[in-house]
Amino acid sequence: MSINEKKIVDFKVVTKANDSSAFSSGLYSWLMFLINLYSRVKKNLKIDFDSFIILQLVVSNYLYKTNKEGIKDYKETGELFNSDKNLFKENRKVNIVSVAEILNLPRETVRRKVMYLSKLKLLDYNKKGVGLGSEYKNVFNEFVYETTNNISSLIKKWNSDGSLNQLLNMKKK
Repeated sequence: MSINEKKIVDFKVVTKANDSSAFSSGLYSWLMFLINLYSRVKKNLKIDFDSFIILQLVVSNYLYKTNKEGIKDYKETGELFNSDKNLFKENRKVNIVSVAEILNLPRETVRRKVMYLSKLKLLDYNKKGVGLGSEYKNVFNEFVYETTNNISSLIKKWNSDGSLNQLLNMKKK
Protein backbone atom coordinates (compact mmCIF):
# COMPACT_ATOMS: atom_id res chain seq x y z
CA MET A 1 0.00 0.00 0.00
CA SER A 2 1.49 3.32 -1.04
CA ILE A 3 1.31 6.46 1.04
CA ASN A 4 -1.31 7.85 -1.34
CA GLU A 5 -3.58 4.89 -0.64
CA LYS A 6 -3.36 5.16 3.16
CA LYS A 7 -6.00 7.17 4.94
CA ILE A 8 -4.28 10.31 6.09
CA VAL A 9 -5.92 12.69 8.52
CA ASP A 10 -7.08 15.92 6.94
CA PHE A 11 -6.07 18.62 9.42
CA LYS A 12 -8.94 20.87 8.31
CA VAL A 13 -11.38 18.15 9.37
CA VAL A 14 -9.57 17.63 12.69
CA THR A 15 -9.65 21.35 13.44
CA LYS A 16 -13.35 21.47 12.69
CA ALA A 17 -13.98 18.47 14.95
CA ASN A 18 -11.99 20.13 17.75
CA ASP A 19 -14.03 23.33 17.39
CA SER A 20 -17.20 21.28 17.65
CA SER A 21 -15.95 19.30 20.63
CA ALA A 22 -14.81 22.51 22.32
CA PHE A 23 -18.38 23.76 22.16
CA SER A 24 -19.94 20.53 23.39
CA SER A 25 -17.35 20.23 26.14
CA GLY A 26 -17.94 23.85 27.18
CA LEU A 27 -21.70 23.40 27.10
CA TYR A 28 -21.40 20.26 29.24
CA SER A 29 -19.27 22.14 31.79
CA TRP A 30 -21.82 24.99 31.83
CA LEU A 31 -24.71 22.59 32.40
CA MET A 32 -22.83 20.86 35.24
CA PHE A 33 -22.21 24.29 36.76
CA LEU A 34 -25.94 25.13 36.58
CA ILE A 35 -26.98 21.77 38.02
CA ASN A 36 -24.51 22.20 40.86
CA LEU A 37 -25.78 25.74 41.53
CA TYR A 38 -29.40 24.58 41.54
CA SER A 39 -28.58 21.71 43.92
CA ARG A 40 -26.63 23.99 46.27
CA VAL A 41 -29.50 26.49 46.39
CA LYS A 42 -31.85 23.75 47.57
CA LYS A 43 -29.38 22.02 49.90
CA ASN A 44 -27.43 24.92 51.41
CA LEU A 45 -29.85 27.84 51.29
CA LYS A 46 -32.95 25.65 51.67
CA ILE A 47 -34.99 27.77 49.28
CA ASP A 48 -36.53 27.13 45.87
CA PHE A 49 -34.93 28.51 42.73
CA ASP A 50 -37.56 31.24 42.15
CA SER A 51 -36.86 32.53 45.66
CA PHE A 52 -33.15 32.41 44.90
CA ILE A 53 -33.66 34.47 41.74
CA ILE A 54 -35.78 36.99 43.67
CA LEU A 55 -32.95 37.27 46.19
CA GLN A 56 -30.44 37.73 43.35
CA LEU A 57 -32.55 40.51 41.84
CA VAL A 58 -32.53 42.40 45.14
CA VAL A 59 -28.77 41.82 45.46
CA SER A 60 -28.21 43.01 41.88
CA ASN A 61 -30.16 46.21 42.62
CA TYR A 62 -27.97 46.78 45.68
CA LEU A 63 -24.78 46.15 43.67
CA TYR A 64 -25.94 48.35 40.78
CA LYS A 65 -26.37 51.27 43.15
CA THR A 66 -23.16 50.45 45.01
CA ASN A 67 -21.18 50.37 41.75
CA LYS A 68 -22.36 53.89 40.95
CA GLU A 69 -20.28 54.96 43.95
CA GLY A 70 -17.28 52.99 42.64
CA ILE A 71 -16.67 49.35 41.84
CA LYS A 72 -15.32 47.09 44.58
CA ASP A 73 -13.07 44.04 44.64
CA TYR A 74 -14.14 40.77 46.31
CA LYS A 75 -12.89 41.76 49.77
CA GLU A 76 -14.51 45.23 49.65
CA THR A 77 -17.79 43.74 48.43
CA GLY A 78 -17.72 41.25 51.31
CA GLU A 79 -17.14 44.09 53.75
CA LEU A 80 -20.22 45.86 52.38
CA PHE A 81 -22.40 42.79 52.90
CA ASN A 82 -20.96 42.15 56.35
CA SER A 83 -21.70 45.69 57.46
CA ASP A 84 -25.34 45.92 58.59
CA LYS A 85 -25.39 49.68 58.14
CA ASN A 86 -25.19 49.46 54.34
CA LEU A 87 -27.81 46.78 53.88
CA PHE A 88 -30.81 48.83 54.97
CA LYS A 89 -30.33 52.09 53.07
CA GLU A 90 -33.78 53.25 52.03
CA ASN A 91 -32.70 54.14 48.49
CA ARG A 92 -31.50 50.57 47.87
CA LYS A 93 -34.93 48.97 47.93
CA VAL A 94 -37.06 47.55 45.15
CA ASN A 95 -40.76 46.72 45.30
CA ILE A 96 -42.74 43.54 44.76
CA VAL A 97 -44.39 44.85 41.58
CA SER A 98 -41.05 45.61 39.91
CA VAL A 99 -39.62 42.22 40.95
CA ALA A 100 -42.70 40.45 39.54
CA GLU A 101 -42.48 42.35 36.25
CA ILE A 102 -38.75 41.81 35.79
CA LEU A 103 -38.94 38.08 36.56
CA ASN A 104 -42.30 37.58 34.81
CA LEU A 105 -43.77 35.98 37.94
CA PRO A 106 -47.22 36.57 39.46
CA ARG A 107 -47.20 39.35 42.04
CA GLU A 108 -48.75 37.14 44.68
CA THR A 109 -46.05 34.51 44.15
CA VAL A 110 -43.36 37.15 44.54
CA ARG A 111 -45.07 38.59 47.63
CA ARG A 112 -45.32 35.15 49.24
CA LYS A 113 -41.69 34.31 48.47
CA VAL A 114 -40.47 37.71 49.67
CA MET A 115 -42.38 37.19 52.93
CA TYR A 116 -40.69 33.80 53.36
CA LEU A 117 -37.25 35.25 52.58
CA SER A 118 -37.98 38.03 55.09
CA LYS A 119 -38.82 35.42 57.70
CA LEU A 120 -35.38 33.89 57.03
CA LYS A 121 -33.93 37.43 57.28
CA LEU A 122 -32.37 37.09 53.84
CA LEU A 123 -34.54 39.99 52.72
CA ASP A 124 -36.02 42.91 54.61
CA TYR A 125 -39.57 43.77 53.57
CA ASN A 126 -41.59 46.73 54.76
CA LYS A 127 -43.93 49.34 53.26
CA LYS A 128 -40.95 51.11 51.68
CA GLY A 129 -39.94 48.04 49.67
CA VAL A 130 -37.66 45.02 49.61
CA GLY A 131 -34.02 45.25 50.66
CA LEU A 132 -31.31 42.93 51.85
CA GLY A 133 -31.80 41.28 55.20
CA SER A 134 -29.33 40.87 58.02
CA GLU A 135 -28.68 37.20 57.21
CA TYR A 136 -27.59 37.86 53.62
CA LYS A 137 -24.04 38.36 54.90
CA ASN A 138 -23.96 34.60 55.67
CA VAL A 139 -25.03 33.83 52.11
CA PHE A 140 -22.25 36.04 50.81
CA ASN A 141 -19.62 34.56 53.11
CA GLU A 142 -20.47 30.94 52.33
CA PHE A 143 -22.61 30.51 49.22
CA VAL A 144 -21.18 33.33 47.10
CA TYR A 145 -17.63 32.27 47.98
CA GLU A 146 -18.26 28.69 46.81
CA THR A 147 -20.07 29.90 43.69
CA THR A 148 -17.18 32.23 42.85
CA ASN A 149 -14.76 29.31 43.13
CA ASN A 150 -17.05 27.21 40.92
CA ILE A 151 -17.13 29.97 38.30
CA SER A 152 -13.34 30.12 38.41
CA SER A 153 -13.17 26.35 37.84
CA LEU A 154 -15.66 26.62 34.98
CA ILE A 155 -13.63 29.30 33.22
CA LYS A 156 -10.43 27.31 33.71
CA LYS A 157 -12.10 24.25 32.14
CA TRP A 158 -13.33 26.40 29.26
CA ASN A 159 -9.83 27.78 28.80
CA SER A 160 -8.17 24.35 28.83
CA ASP A 161 -10.57 22.72 26.35
CA GLY A 162 -10.69 25.68 23.94
CA SER A 163 -14.32 26.54 24.54
CA LEU A 164 -13.49 29.88 26.21
CA ASN A 165 -11.71 31.04 23.07
CA GLN A 166 -14.61 29.80 20.97
CA LEU A 167 -17.08 31.62 23.23
CA LEU A 168 -15.11 34.87 23.12
CA ASN A 169 -14.94 34.73 19.32
CA MET A 170 -18.56 33.73 18.77
CA LYS A 171 -20.48 35.93 16.37
CA LYS A 172 -24.19 36.67 16.36
CA LYS A 173 -26.20 35.03 13.63
